[in-house]
Amino acid sequence: MKQYTIGKKMAVLVLHQLFMILTMASVYYSGYLFQMHIFPGSDKSGILTVISFVGSLVLLAYLTSVAGRKAEDDPVIYYSIIDKIDSDVLLLLFILFVYGIAVLMHGIDRCRFEISGLMVAVGTLTYIIDAVFLIFYMSIVRRIKGNILWTQSLIYKGYRLILELADQRVSILKYSSRRIYNVLFLIAGVILYFKGFDKIGIGFIVLVCVMNVFQNMKRTSDQVKIHDAVKEIAAGALDTRLNLDDFKGQEREIAQSVNNIREGLSEAVNESIRNERMKADLITNVSHDIKTPLTSIVNYVDLLKRENLQNDNARYYIRVLDEKSQRLKQLTEDLVEASRISSGNVNLDMQKIDLVELLYQTGGEFNERFEARNLTIVTKIPNQSIFIWADGRHLYRAIENLYTNASKYALEKTRVYVELYMEDGEAVFSIKNISKKPVETDEGGRNDLTERFVRGESSRTTEGSGLGLSIAKNLTVLMGGKFDISVDGDLFIATIRFPESA
Repeated sequence: MKQYTIGKKMAVLVLHQLFMILTMASVYYSGYLFQMHIFPGSDKSGILTVISFVGSLVLLAYLTSVAGRKAEDDPVIYYSIIDKIDSDVLLLLFILFVYGIAVLMHGIDRCRFEISGLMVAVGTLTYIIDAVFLIFYMSIVRRIKGNILWTQSLIYKGYRLILELADQRVSILKYSSRRIYNVLFLIAGVILYFKGFDKIGIGFIVLVCVMNVFQNMKRTSDQVKIHDAVKEIAAGALDTRLNLDDFKGQEREIAQSVNNIREGLSEAVNESIRNERMKADLITNVSHDIKTPLTSIVNYVDLLKRENLQNDNARYYIRVLDEKSQRLKQLTEDLVEASRISSGNVNLDMQKIDLVELLYQTGGEFNERFEARNLTIVTKIPNQSIFIWADGRHLYRAIENLYTNASKYALEKTRVYVELYMEDGEAVFSIKNISKKPVETDEGGRNDLTERFVRGESSRTTEGSGLGLSIAKNLTVLMGGKFDISVDGDLFIATIRFPESA
């Protein structure tokens, strides 16, 4: 995308003014030669006039094409501070300027200059005229490109006011009377100017322009304040509040709406936090209440197992009770731990941990489980120690949950790959296995297995609580690590990353 730099635009502007000065100087010099009856030199001067004029038109065409844009394909129109002046006011000011210059040029024509003095006067006036013309012309071009030439005018605003009053959509008292005063002052100034009260008429017109400038500056300042407040609220600073005493008119209404939005968002966030706390407290309290009778059930089941019962059905019932009670006990413990972790109610004892030693220890404890399901562990762990900064007990729990997940849900007679390596200054532990069934996903192809009670297969009903991966992720993040799960069909990959400790 082609960029229009400020330096390039300024160079074209300066070159355009030089061409215009050269054009006017050539015209006056040709006139001087004709007056002095020097005809041979006037031909060259005429050619120079044509070349300079054509060059100025070409540069003006380029300025027209780049006006209000920073790049060739940029659809946005960028306005200048001069564009805040109403279009008809700007046109009137330009007409008055041209009229003043015409009067001044008429006075110059009646004066007698030497050729050098005449060239200096013509060059100076041409520079001033061209500079003012370019300011006016470029502003008009930007307004046309942005479709605000008509809407950014006092006539249009007066027209809109009449329509609003006719439709009874607003009252006169609510509408800002400053615009009405500006229109009246402008009309009065024009009348007085053409009636011969030049100074008074110009004073009225200047007053209107000054009032418009100050009004636009105040409005722009208010809009910047509102814009900054909206950005802060969007960034999460919900304590941001606009002082309504600093605003008037429409900006005050917008500021009030922003404050209302802030209050609504703040209330919604607080309500969400209260609900989460209530859920966490409910889970914790219910889990604790369940643990007492559950302990009794587990103990009595254990006593029944020691009885020498001869009835096969009774022994079968006791075995089922034992399995279900143990599962319920594990679920209750997982619920309590998940609730504590999510609420941040966990004490960390951060130490320098040898991750290689921890993985060898954890893998040894799971050998029997993997062998019972005909799973082969393929371990790729470096011989040298890799140290990280973590809580050893919680880190063991996170890694243990990943091993447990693999031992439960990996396809029998397959391999489980355990790997530890260094990457970009981080110790990376990964465990891969083939699942019994493809992991189910939603319509978007996603399934966040680290959410509470989420399982890879909806048909799982006999194993696990759906909290193991959630606990592993929350513990890892709590210790400053990164936890990631990726699934490709039936391939399951879990990764834990920790910065290496020096």
